[in-house]
Amino acid sequence: MTIRERKNWFEFRGRRIDTDKRVEDVIDMGDKAIVVFYVNDYEVGDMMVGRNILAYDEDGNELWRVEDHGLRRRSERKAPDAFFDIRLDEEGRLWGGTPGVELMIDLETGKILDAEPRW
Repeated sequence: MTIRERKNWFEFRGRRIDTDKRVEDVIDMGDKAIVVFYVNDYEVGDMMVGRNILAYDEDGNELWRVEDHGLRRRSERKAPDAFFDIRLDEEGRLWGGTPGVELMIDLETGKILDAEPRW
């Protein structure tokens, strides 16, 4: 088993970008970094937990935050499901994974474009 230390920063284009939450994963898109933040750094019921994918430019400026996808946990109907991972498919489209659903995210705006079951 590999244990990975999550940090409150990531490197992008040779620069360190500090963040207020720990980073789970980063995808370098050349002109922007797509970051998914560690779910456990959000308080229970925090409405931003389901918007934990952000894009940054090389200066660390936030370009966009993924929009609210509308998926809610049964135990906490107000707070959205969190994203646990991000990936690019073979066509270069960005997908974010929640429990049971993968959502396609527009790389320019952070809007949700499509949804597919994970199983």
